[in-house]
Amino acid sequence: MPAQPGRAATLLALEAFGRAMLGLLECKRCFVLTLSRPSGFAVAAVRVGFDSDVQPAADVITRLVHRPDWQSSGLFAVDSTDTLVMELLGRERDEAGHALAGRLPASDGSDLVFVAGWRPRALSATEMVCVSRAASVIWATTQGFTQRRHENLSLDTLLQELAFPAFAVDHQLRVLETNDAGRQMLLAKNPVRLDHGALAGPNSLVNNLLRHALRDTMASRSGRGWTNTIIPLSTDHRAFAFAWIGAAPVERHMDRLLVVIPQIDPAAGAKRIATAFGLPWAEERIVMRILGGEPPWKIGQTLDLTEATVRTYIKRIMLKLGINRQIEFFLLYILTLSPFVEGVRDQIFPDEIHPPSSCMKPDRFRHEEA
Repeated sequence: MPAQPGRAATLLALEAFGRAMLGLLECKRCFVLTLSRPSGFAVAAVRVGFDSDVQPAADVITRLVHRPDWQSSGLFAVDSTDTLVMELLGRERDEAGHALAGRLPASDGSDLVFVAGWRPRALSATEMVCVSRAASVIWATTQGFTQRRHENLSLDTLLQELAFPAFAVDHQLRVLETNDAGRQMLLAKNPVRLDHGALAGPNSLVNNLLRHALRDTMASRSGRGWTNTIIPLSTDHRAFAFAWIGAAPVERHMDRLLVVIPQIDPAAGAKRIATAFGLPWAEERIVMRILGGEPPWKIGQTLDLTEATVRTYIKRIMLKLGINRQIEFFLLYILTLSPFVEGVRDQIFPDEIHPPSSCMKPDRFRHEEA
């Protein structure tokens, strides 16, 4: 039986959340579900990154989520000695032995529960707090985007609502529709261009990444709806660019694929990240310059700091954000960002799906994203 529209949107949001958490935590597999608080039963669940031979017993999830220490919201460190988590995730002989579980308020009387593994090391207490905040941001973003899938929504309307250059393409990357921002980008021929009607990047490596991302998305739709993929279009620090690729979230155009190319606004991005994670102004200005592609020595010159001091700042900020690599600042940039133009933001992100007040201040966060 086909999934109901509301359930289908939830499954899409769960899968997008799982894939984003794998990138953030540098894990291979993530099990994500929504859990009804009144009944205590799973409402919807997805598995991301699993092989078909990992088939846990039906009661494993029930036994996990009803553990006393899993009843309240928070993150929980688990390792390979936990037999239930081992059965749920599976683990190859050469894999690391640390996993992370979390339970966060979702919406409509339900909780979001996830288990991701395996990591080479456990997270510190400070990192756990930061990852919890990041998970709330990711969930609000992914749920808001996927809930915008309605039968009466036209692809052209969706494209025009997107604030960034966006392209509807077929399985061969031929551009079928675009918005005004996309047309301007094609005229500039940077970072993408048209090659005999097909979307193309600056080099063959990027073109291969684009084709692989589209193939993965096409393959995923048959059973699970869609996947989100983020690929770099340019890793030049002076002109960093990436594409967000997924199936078009429109019922009548499930044969179309969506390519969105967010534009980096370092000041706005740094403010959103600082608001979401409670960074002071001194750290916000460091984040802004990282998003602007400045190396530590250049940041030091601009802010009249030594390079060593800047590197200390960066390490401290990454610890607060729960990330390990500077490239993940750009992941947080997109995950703390509403992809829609001003004026439709409240239609797409209704009040009930904003992150809980325990993680951030929803009204302030909504204002910063608009």
